[in-house]
Amino acid sequence: MTGTIKTWPALTVTLGALAVSGQAQQYQNILQPYIDRGDLPGVVTVVADPDRVLDLTCVGWADIESRKPMKADTLFWVASQSKPICGAAAMILWDEGKLDLDQPVANYLPALKDLKILTGSGTTRWHVEEPKNPPTVRQVLSHTSGMEWVNLAQQRAGKIDVLPFQEGVTVSAITPLRFQPGADYNYSNQGINIIAAIIEKISGQPYDEFLQQRLFNPLGMTNTTFWPTGAQLEQLAKSYCVKDGKLAVVEIGQLQYPLDNREKRFAEAAGGLFSTPEDLVKFYQMIAGKGVFHGTRILSAAAVAELGKKQTGDAVKNGYGLGWACSDNSMGHSGSHGTNTTVYKNTGKMALWLVQQTNLPKANEAKAAFERAADQNFKTTR
Repeated sequence: MTGTIKTWPALTVTLGALAVSGQAQQYQNILQPYIDRGDLPGVVTVVADPDRVLDLTCVGWADIESRKPMKADTLFWVASQSKPICGAAAMILWDEGKLDLDQPVANYLPALKDLKILTGSGTTRWHVEEPKNPPTVRQVLSHTSGMEWVNLAQQRAGKIDVLPFQEGVTVSAITPLRFQPGADYNYSNQGINIIAAIIEKISGQPYDEFLQQRLFNPLGMTNTTFWPTGAQLEQLAKSYCVKDGKLAVVEIGQLQYPLDNREKRFAEAAGGLFSTPEDLVKFYQMIAGKGVFHGTRILSAAAVAELGKKQTGDAVKNGYGLGWACSDNSMGHSGSHGTNTTVYKNTGKMALWLVQQTNLPKANEAKAAFERAADQNFKTTR
């Protein structure tokens, strides 16, 4: 079925084989006032099930100054939505019996065999402890390993794309843990990048090539990359903050520029991917399909269940799976410049929210309004 949706301003986006419902006008009516008031630059929303894109709505601008509208193929920095993709990549190797979630990460990366815990702050004397048990793959994927937010080199640079994964392992080996593995939760880009280094070791491939071969090609994700180039950069949505009471363009502070520089910039598993709405939804449809996308199995149903199951233990309040935020009924992730995806386990429906912004006061309000409407539509179309 070929369909179109009307966006604001007067623009028609062709969706090709994507199925479209009458929900588009509803979502546009909810979101358009935020654009008109200058609360948001522009938004793309997607609602889908494992088999169909039920709605894709584009509102406002990818670039306000040049009046470039949001479209289905607008490119977004999805930031930490890279983490679920890393988790899925790891579970491909788990399915093949090549990765054991409960083995210490040092079994795959021997440089990490002597990790230490550094405790104490302020007037307290610093104290070095030995881990009672070395951090496991499962703990690293669920942010309970004790690893820091980023390794020492990334801390020093103030950027996340400054090292190849294997060199990052060397730096991680001298970056202390914050607590005993399994005892607490600390959101860790460093840990997700350790998983990418393990994937490289097991597969014998660079991480980006593994993703391309095992995930992006089978899913038809042709515009998902760490290094947008050419036409992709032309389609990149600008990110906005508030300056002097108005929306103003802001660069992605965590990344180095130019974004297409493969010599200076390195793949970043925890937050480096760029993607489009029509690409990204395919990945989440595979997850909602319990590992199957349009008849092709990518992951086992057991692997998907592990990804979306709370892996942080009874003593840790934070609900996190293997690279995925999760609850009893949902799994998904957000990104630091405003993107967010939720997959509902009981229905297989999903809601994608794609925007590029940092600290805009009304952004969460607008997202919540869209998600409430989507959730209500899911309930009435079961």
